Amino acid sequence: MKKQLIASLLLIGAGLAHAADTVKDVWISDDKGCKFYSRFKNPFHSIEWAGACKDGYVDGAGVLKVFESGVHKATYSGNFEQGKLMGKGVVEYFNSGNHGVRLEGVFFNNLPHGPGIQSFADGRRFEGNFEKGCPQSGITSWPNGVSYQGEYKNCHLPDEVASSPAVTIDGKAIAYPASLIRYGSQGNVLATMDVTENNQLKNIEVTQSSHPLFEQAAIRSLRQAKVKAALVQGQPVLTPILQSFPFRITRSSEALPLHNPYPEKASPEEPEMLQYDQPPADKVVAPLVYPLELLKQNVRGTATVSVVIDPTGAPQQLKIVESSEPAFGQALKAMLASSSFFPARKNKQFSWSAFNIKRTFTQHGTHDIAIDAHGLRILDELRKPQPAIAPVSSLDHAPKPFYTPPPLYPPELADKGVSGTVLVEFYIDKEGSVQFPHALKSNNEELAWLALTAVARWQFYPPLVKGVAVDTVVTVPVAFNLNN
Repeated sequence: MKKQLIASLLLIGAGLAHAADTVKDVWISDDKGCKFYSRFKNPFHSIEWAGACKDGYVDGAGVLKVFESGVHKATYSGNFEQGKLMGKGVVEYFNSGNHGVRLEGVFFNNLPHGPGIQSFADGRRFEGNFEKGCPQSGITSWPNGVSYQGEYKNCHLPDEVASSPAVTIDGKAIAYPASLIRYGSQGNVLATMDVTENNQLKNIEVTQSSHPLFEQAAIRSLRQAKVKAALVQGQPVLTPILQSFPFRITRSSEALPLHNPYPEKASPEEPEMLQYDQPPADKVVAPLVYPLELLKQNVRGTATVSVVIDPTGAPQQLKIVESSEPAFGQALKAMLASSSFFPARKNKQFSWSAFNIKRTFTQHGTHDIAIDAHGLRILDELRKPQPAIAPVSSLDHAPKPFYTPPPLYPPELADKGVSGTVLVEFYIDKEGSVQFPHALKSNNEELAWLALTAVARWQFYPPLVKGVAVDTVVTVPVAFNLNN
């Protein structure tokens, strides 16, 4: 059984194109009560405006910023009339699915309506005429030189001109992780990526994942997928897409009820700012790295870390409360720092929350540390005097990376000038997944654990010796550079 995932070839950003007859007036006020017209009914939006306010509406020339739960999402620049961008102006999008989109042209009620130029972060560009937010006619160009000049239909390139990209996945390639079956875990992975004109995937970014092993399975299936680029007038072009990977246990006897691990209500001892009506939830769960030397010696233990989740879902103020071994606490702290959350809510608004998180480290596995069969095989080898693990020098070719998300570089460390390089050693199993990353050298323990947490997510094409997949050991430097 094969699963084909298809993404439509859109020119306009999802946040820009809406038919006028489906939109109801929504007004957002700044802290002074000055109103701005929005096309999105989102209770978490707020604005900043430093210009004139006429009859209670944003008015005159100026720059208006839109935020969602404190995160900068868009900037409107130009002349405003009765709370709406009118005439010549510029709209830029940040920190969202439209990140990197810039539109310069003539606007009516905040939407492009007339001549304009729209550019995208991936290098695409449209220049032509818009009507009610949709392109009507003009020239679209791609970074590889492909272009189209002509009319558009319903915000899209005509079907006879453009085809959508396709990613076909063999159903057997996206197996439910065996290590999680006994826990009845269910979840979903969302990932954005580019389908290149060379029929490859690049710039893969996981935006939602309820368990690291779900992420691992999803990325592995992408590595084995058949990819077909979008075509414009028969020529391949790069196209960004969004893919979803649901993980469900089909036999009800194996499925446990889903539950949120975070407290339903904040402790009454917490200050008012940390009280909430609805608890936070996991968005992207980073791996919890078991310290290798402790694992090899079968040292078990626990760690507890306190964490504050801000209204954007970012973890803050992480502190180790208890740890039976110092390394357990550092591993849990790095895991939480590298994760993201759906924030708590209070009075239907995103809010702050705080609590302690405890994890158990044991070789036999827990829901949070589920060691798969490949990991157990490598662990058995590492306990032998001469492990049967192939050195890189014996491989047919150097390990080829497929998915290497960078480590978190906490702003509080960068602001203090804390930088350095962590020398990380890890094992690539026969499937291409990373096992047991550990630091050989580092000048900062916190950076070291952040590097290990990131490397634990990496995937490679399977290492080969004479065409046969093997386990191998690799050493790489992971740099935290203030300039990059």
